[in-house]
Amino acid sequence: MDRSRWPVVKLDLPGALANLRREGTPRRVFQFEHGIEPGVRQALCDRFGLCDGLELGDPAYAFRRDIRIHQFVGLELLRVLVAPAGLVWKGNAPFQLPPAVGPIQSWADFEAYPWPRLEQVDFAPVDWHERHLPDNMGLWCVTYLFQQVSNLIGFEPLCLMVYEQPDLVRAVMDKVGAFYLGYTQQLCAYSRFTAICLGDDMGHKSGTFLDPRHIRELFMPWHARLAAAAHARGKLCILHSCGNVAALMDDLIDGVGIDAHHSTQDVVLPIAESKRRWGARVALLGGIDVDFLTRARVEQVRPYVRRILDACVPGGGFALGVGNWVADSIPVDNYLAVLEEARSYRV
Repeated sequence: MDRSRWPVVKLDLPGALANLRREGTPRRVFQFEHGIEPGVRQALCDRFGLCDGLELGDPAYAFRRDIRIHQFVGLELLRVLVAPAGLVWKGNAPFQLPPAVGPIQSWADFEAYPWPRLEQVDFAPVDWHERHLPDNMGLWCVTYLFQQVSNLIGFEPLCLMVYEQPDLVRAVMDKVGAFYLGYTQQLCAYSRFTAICLGDDMGHKSGTFLDPRHIRELFMPWHARLAAAAHARGKLCILHSCGNVAALMDDLIDGVGIDAHHSTQDVVLPIAESKRRWGARVALLGGIDVDFLTRARVEQVRPYVRRILDACVPGGGFALGVGNWVADSIPVDNYLAVLEEARSYRV
């Protein structure tokens, strides 16, 4: 496809943020993606020449490439992966499946655990984007509270520990929470930083992983502290949680104070129903079911997207995107059909 014939979106960061703050129906469809996997990124670069002129040997090649991809797709918000140089949560290496039984099973384990320090974090990727990000884009990063505690203890041991040793769970949460609070505060000091994301998958297809009461008591106080830290600097707080967290939504909106919720599965709750239930109180991001987009034909994608836009764009507080990641399993033509529908939609 000729890139010159592709409809261009003029990025509008103030408009995107106003839309997430539910300040009325936007003038165009805004978009949000939790992540775009490498195969899709490469396919977009190859098909549309997005990487032309970039030097592979440039240490900032990946940063420059991703900025171009976000501009092409129509994304004002760019996720930065802060490199954890020297920072590895022992027993939970980044981007690997956590062990079934984590390194903390007792108070002795808790005392012996080498808790990471904020000064170990390498914020160089944020520093680079602070200097080079285009004016019409903003940064966001992810924290992990419930998931990190679950990884340090192990999911099955955690299910028992919330009953047998709740004080130990609370102590682990306090350590993790204090670290990510400092992390959030440091990120929010950057002028180009726009939102912190609570990246906690707390549900499965039919409910939450733990009794909602335990999530409210043990984890949500720290969720609220991170949201308050973001709001104190004029930044937004996004929650990404896969699964069915309907039992927690009132607490997340009214107690934690999230500004937006991401992750959508039609089998759990279609985005139109989420908009009906909570759209007046919180922004909703995504909407396009990954399984559908992976299996569907292009001619099925277009009316599906239009139905979502008809239901969710009016009133604002909605950004179109894939319900989880733009996974490599999704045919690129299907994803391009999503983008074309977003561009051609008349609000």
